[in-house]
Amino acid sequence: MDEERVSAMSASMLYLGERIGIKLARATVDRIFLEGKKGFGILTGCGEDAVFLVWSSESAKQGVLMLELKRVLQELKLVLN
Repeated sequence: MDEERVSAMSASMLYLGERIGIKLARATVDRIFLEGKKGFGILTGCGEDAVFLVWSSESAKQGVLMLELKRVLQELKLVLN
């Protein structure tokens, strides 16, 4: 995996998701959920200049993952701001 390329694509995807949310009058987008045959990913903003991407297998419990994501984001935002 080319981390720089994935980072750039993730930032672009989050930006486009936010723009689509605004155009559809849905306000801001909190996260983008990607689902594939081998698992899923969750993409969210983390502070002003950071994007947080989580990859998981298909066996992960999505509810638990979302709770952990919220907790980790709170901690990361404190460090990044």
